Amino acid sequence: MVGRYERLLERAPLSIEGDLAVLTDLLAQASKVNTADTTAVQKLADETYAANQSALHVRDWIKSTCAVDISTGLNIDPPRVATTTVAPETVGTTSVPSK
Repeated sequence: MVGRYERLLERAPLSIEGDLAVLTDLLAQASKVNTADTTAVQKLADETYAANQSALHVRDWIKSTCAVDISTGLNIDPPRVATTTVAPETVGTTSVPSK
């Protein structure tokens, strides 16, 4: 999982790069924590709570940009329907050539 997030971080747009770096670092720390060390586990828990806002930013960006909800195990949201843009009709501004 850490490797996947590191690859995502390499390609992340600047708008979420900082937040994704926080999550990637957190995952790397979690992968190395000694679960027998209660102080280390508590420190990781505290850092996890501190990273919540970054997690929300990344989740929202990915969901709105890619239509994927990473918070629920990569479930794909229902497809979004593209909106069409039609130029508004202008009433009373067309001129008819005179004879």
